[in-house]
Amino acid sequence: MTTVWLAVLIALLVLSALLSAAEAACGAVSTSNLRAMQEEGFGGASQLVELRLQAPRAATSVLLVNLLLDTGAVGLVVVWASVRWGAGAGLAALGSAALVTFLVAEVIPRLLGARRPVRLALWSAPLLLILVRALRPALAPLVGLETLLERQDSQDGSTREHRELREITEIGREAGVVGEEENDLVERAFRLDERTAWDVMTPRVEIFAWSDALTLAEIVPELGQVPYSRVPVYHDSIDEITGIMYVREAYRAFAAGRGDLPLARLAREPLFVPGSLPLTQLLRYFQARRIHMGIVADEFGGTDGLVTMEDVLEELVGDIRDETDLEEPSVHRLSRSEVIAEGGAELREINYAINISLPHLEHRSLNGWVLEELGHVPAPGEHVEHTDAVVEILEASETQVLRARVRRRAPGQGTEAG
Repeated sequence: MTTVWLAVLIALLVLSALLSAAEAACGAVSTSNLRAMQEEGFGGASQLVELRLQAPRAATSVLLVNLLLDTGAVGLVVVWASVRWGAGAGLAALGSAALVTFLVAEVIPRLLGARRPVRLALWSAPLLLILVRALRPALAPLVGLETLLERQDSQDGSTREHRELREITEIGREAGVVGEEENDLVERAFRLDERTAWDVMTPRVEIFAWSDALTLAEIVPELGQVPYSRVPVYHDSIDEITGIMYVREAYRAFAAGRGDLPLARLAREPLFVPGSLPLTQLLRYFQARRIHMGIVADEFGGTDGLVTMEDVLEELVGDIRDETDLEEPSVHRLSRSEVIAEGGAELREINYAINISLPHLEHRSLNGWVLEELGHVPAPGEHVEHTDAVVEILEASETQVLRARVRRRAPGQGTEAG
């Protein structure tokens, strides 16, 4: 009886050790060597490539079989000791058996397998591939769970590498190795994937555009006043943008004597993007097509806004100013509880200035929020009430709010009718 148990124990340990060594060897072969062996037609190289392509499934298969073999080996020792010397001896043997099994069947084989991996990897890859295929039905629930967790991780927008890099950057900042500017740049880079075209676009009501029926001769007098290098053109309304006109190309065409050319023929085809598009993907779109402007389409096929390469880059490096930008701030602080804000001022900037909570996550600009709240373009003197603030319209055009006074409510002051 003792001889049979010993033979079974040795067989379990040997099988587990071979699996551990084979897995370590298959993972230790460099990609360049593997590619060269496959091209030369080495036996087992193709199977090793296939095995590496499904490395997580292979690792799970080996782990499952090793767990069964190691548990069997330890259990065999415990049962044998209990039968021979009693239950107390069986419990005493449990720790020793587990330690010896861990060393003999796991640690030592993996060290040896990774030391000279090529021959063992080529020999064992076909066998491991058979094992992986045989266990595929049994591993289906685990693979499904892994896929679900990976999908959830991608939805959270924070991969393991992102978290690790953020932690490394934070440690470097605390140690004085990474400066504040570098730390901010890393944080902004990660936030690009969390923010969308909606967050940075110029709203529909603020878009400057021309009708595509106009001719070059009709717009040339205004070109010198336009602070943009690209201007959208539309057919009947701003909801039917048909192209993007480049101001430089317009000047060249006019200088060539083509003043009667309609803007529809001069404009380039526009890029339409959904508002939910992450800024990282939007940046890739711009780079792939070598363009700098896109039209944010709404769910009905109309125009929701306009987004540019500059908008995306400003999220990464901060405000970018060129020769056409005005230096005046969009928020003028009058006191600790009151500001004068331009219609295009960002709500989060106003919130920061006087410590209020206008809904900056749903709306980017003061103008956009006011229009949403009222449902119409307000006249000067109208008020918009919020939980902790009152907005008084000071100046407005036919299409948008140009300037407003924003005042923080005193503590305990309720919302009044506006």
